[in-house]
Amino acid sequence: MIRTNDLIIAGVGIGVSILAVYLIKGQKKKPEKETPVLQKRQNVEEIIEPEPITKVTSEANYIKPKQEAKKPWLLTKGSKGKEVERLQIWLLRHHGWKGTITKVFDQQTEELVKKIFKTDGIDRVTYDKHQMGTPIHELIKA
Repeated sequence: MIRTNDLIIAGVGIGVSILAVYLIKGQKKKPEKETPVLQKRQNVEEIIEPEPITKVTSEANYIKPKQEAKKPWLLTKGSKGKEVERLQIWLLRHHGWKGTITKVFDQQTEELVKKIFKTDGIDRVTYDKHQMGTPIHELIKA
C-alpha cells in the first residue's frame, strides 16, 4: 500500500527534476569576447583592440545566382512518381480504372484522363481539387 510520505517524496522528486530541466534549458550561452592583445613596442606595453571585420561588397563584384524558371506542375504522359500513383489510385476508386498501379503516367492513364477531364494532363489545381494526393483513410476521417 502506498503511504502519503511516499507520494510526497515522489512529488518532490518530480518537481525538482522538472525545475532542473527548465533551468538547464533556460540558460543562454554568453558570447565569448575577444581579449585585447598585449604587445610590446619600444619597451612600452600597449593594448591593441582587434579591428572589427567588415565585409565590403559592391554591386560590380556581386554575381546573382541563376534562377531556374519553374516548370508548371503538370502530370502528363511520361511523368513518374508518387503523384502519378495517387492519380491512378484515384482513377481506380472513382472511375473503375482496370489498369495496374505502375507509378508511370502511361497510355492507359492518359486515355482515361482525356475521357474524364478532356485534357492531356492533370495540373496542380485539379489534383488538389479532387483530393487525389490525400490517402483514402484521411478522407474517411473527415
